[in-house]
Amino acid sequence: MPSVKNPYEAVIVGAGIAGAAIAKALKNNNISNFLVVDKGLGPATGTSAHGHALCHPYIGRGASRLQRLTFLAFKEARDVWGKHWCGQGVFHLPRTQEGFTKQIMSERLLSQGFKFDMAMPMDQAEANEKIGVQSGGTFFPEGGWVNLEQACHEVFVEMAPEQKLWATKLRKIEKVDGQWMLWDDQDQLIASTERLFLANGLGVKDLAESIDISLPLKPVRGQLSKFRFSKQSTWAQHLPRYALSGKAYCLTPEEKGDEFEWVVGSSYDEEVDDLNVWDSSHAENKALIKEMLNQALHDDELKVKDAFVGVRCVASDRLPIMGPVKSQPGLYILTSLGSRGVMWSALASQMFTEHLAYEKNHSAFLDARFFAGARLAAAGLDSVLAEALLPARFFAGVSNSKPILPSA
Repeated sequence: MPSVKNPYEAVIVGAGIAGAAIAKALKNNNISNFLVVDKGLGPATGTSAHGHALCHPYIGRGASRLQRLTFLAFKEARDVWGKHWCGQGVFHLPRTQEGFTKQIMSERLLSQGFKFDMAMPMDQAEANEKIGVQSGGTFFPEGGWVNLEQACHEVFVEMAPEQKLWATKLRKIEKVDGQWMLWDDQDQLIASTERLFLANGLGVKDLAESIDISLPLKPVRGQLSKFRFSKQSTWAQHLPRYALSGKAYCLTPEEKGDEFEWVVGSSYDEEVDDLNVWDSSHAENKALIKEMLNQALHDDELKVKDAFVGVRCVASDRLPIMGPVKSQPGLYILTSLGSRGVMWSALASQMFTEHLAYEKNHSAFLDARFFAGARLAAAGLDSVLAEALLPARFFAGVSNSKPILPSA
């Protein structure tokens, strides 16, 4: 039988923001004998390599699971990633101004648990005066963005060299005598552990399939555009004073000599994993931000300077997949963070911290549910919401992986 001497207490597959969140949870439980494995040459070499991950709660038309979970996750994000938090607020524009009124939005926000100091609806005149845009929307004073790359590096740089295994692509996993075995693409057995965390985005799908678990994950390509424009341009006359989100999102423009630089994005190309830069995505980002500003602006004044392309991983119900895997003691998953990696990773870090503490205190694996802990429960994270995150929602049992697709 295969074996590896000196098994780890835990192994994390993936060194992006999801893996960093899990590493924090392990450290919170004084678990130090763990290994992180990634196919890149270091941490944050995939979609977590950019520094402009916008963060604010989701506003739905009702108190859906997605709305309630992002409400909770946003509060956790400031605590978990606060050291890397940037920005002084985010202004969210609805997809269409038709039917938008300050009164209707105020009532909706109150019904979803938002207090006025957390989410401020504004009409067009108020938005123009405070934000600098000619459209109504909702201002999140505590919203901002996080440099994911810096957050990941901070977590993994503290680990000893022997705890990090880079440039290693895994082919399969297997449970043998209570230990999870990991094989690389050269069929070499590289590690064993009692706790295995799969946090490598779309790569989770292949590794889960190696033990006959099917997850409905798909890629979504996203391209950020870095534009430049002169201080004499029409764009310079209508600078937003805060980060914007809506059909597209943008940070506040940065002054660079006699020009401004501006990060705008991100495109949303489902079932596409092409990492090449597309001119069509630059054009799309430019058109969307022009529509959001609702001003007479000259397209040719906005020049492309740079781009960032990443492939996000999403599930069919728009929710993250996180927690222990039913009937697979010691196996945990964190993936499908989509465009909300800052919030979902923060919520996961806090939930895994509480879940692992429960397991350690009881000397047993708790794979049937995700233990949230008293603090999160008091904040509104009930068992129904926690169960909505579990991998088991997509299969009826270990041997029957027919997807069950709940609406968000």
